[in-house]
Formats: sequence, structure tokens, C-alpha cells
Amino acid sequence: MTTNTTLPSFRQSLSRVIKPIARGTRLWENARFVLADVPLNRKETKKILPWCMGLGAKPTATLFIVNYTKTSFTVPYHEAALLIHVKTPLGKGLHCPWMVVDDDTAMIYGRELLGYPKKRADITFEENKGNITASVTRRAVEVLRIESTSKAQQASPAPVFDKKTFNVGGPLQGFPLLHPIWLFRPKEEIHESYETDAKVVINDSDYDPIARLIDGEPFNTRMVALDILKAKYYLFAGLAGGIWFVHSYYLRYR
Repeated sequence: MTTNTTLPSFRQSLSRVIKPIARGTRLWENARFVLADVPLNRKETKKILPWCMGLGAKPTATLFIVNYTKTSFTVPYHEAALLIHVKTPLGKGLHCPWMVVDDDTAMIYGRELLGYPKKRADITFEENKGNITASVTRRAVEVLRIESTSKAQQASPAPVFDKKTFNVGGPLQGFPLLHPIWLFRPKEEIHESYETDAKVVINDSDYDPIARLIDGEPFNTRMVALDILKAKYYLFAGLAGGIWFVHSYYLRYR
């Protein structure tokens, strides 16, 4: 048997990179989210924000666990994240300091292209007739658990991702003292959204210390099903420095 060991041309390689992302406009379809807003400790949260990002009068973040049932670039997978609501000179939006997934391809694309600080974790997501139980376990610690029961459907639900997003890293990352900040805004279509009764448990972990940022009980819990389309724009928006890197190290890199 003869094995072809010829490497693909540059054009073929480029096509392989672009096609999985550009194949159609829906990068994720029927993504099933459980979400909760959480109050933040202002002092601790400010440490992990780049200098150009601030917090509102009531510092808030959104926690979620999601089941991505169909994607254009990899197999179905799960993800969880903390999205901090920030103020910047370019407007209000979201900043993600912590995100975990259970698929390598999703982890690589998210880190290299969009600046989401993705790490591998064990994530479960069980849905049955309006009830969802989801959890995140990493390095033998159950970092996050959400048990959710759907209630009233929301007629005009707030967006999940369709906001200005300011992430650090992505293209041109890796400088020892300066890290690029990218501004983009995903497009989404929400198909259903429900208020929920939810129990949210957040446990402390040396490797994923999100519990140390949270100061109070979760609120505004909901379940959302949506499609995520291509981004409306993608722009360079600033730089984060060495102090940010040191304070963010455990959340992003351990």
C-alpha cells in the first residue's frame, strides 16, 4: 500500500482553516444555555481587568453553562464561562476572564481567534422537560453547578452574546508585557427564553478561583436557546499590560 505523504499547498491549508468557520452563517445552532447573573466584589474584580475597563455602580457578571448541540466547525460540545459587564471608552459590553470547554477544537479556535481564555474541563449538561442540571468539574473540584427549572417564557429576552465584547489575547497574543484587546460583537437569534427557578453552587478552587470574585446571591436566572451567527465586526481596541497578566494568571492559564 502506498501512503501519500505530500503536505498540502498553502492554498489548500488556508481553505481548510477558513471553510469550517465560513461554511454558512450559523456557527452554532440550537445552543442551550442556563444563565445566572451574579454580583461581584469590586476590589477583587478590578484586579483582573485591563486598565481601560471599569465596572458599573453595581458590579455584575453573567455565569453560564451551555450545550452546543450543533456547530459548523467541530462536534457538539459543552462550555461554561464568566462574562463581566464592563464600561470602556468604546462603550459598555462584556469581558470574559474565565471560560472552560470539553472539546479541543473549540478551545483552540476560541483562544487563538477570539481571545476567550478557554481551558479544558469535565462538563455535564442534562435536560429533561424544562429541567436542566449542569456542572463543571476541573482538577477534581466541582467549580460550578446549576440546577434549573423553566417558568414563564420571556417575550423580549435580553441578549446573551449580542453585545460589544472586549477580550484579551487572540491574534498577536504572546507578547511578554503587552497583550492585544479585541472588540467584536456576535450576532445571535434567540428562539426561546424562560425565567427559571435555579440553584447555583460556586465552589472555590485554586485553579479556577471565580468564587473569589463573587459577592452575593445569583439573580436573573434563565434558560435560553439560540443560534450564534458571524460577528458584526472585529476591531483592535487596545492593550493590556504585565500587571493584568499577573492578576489574571490563575483564571486564564492554570
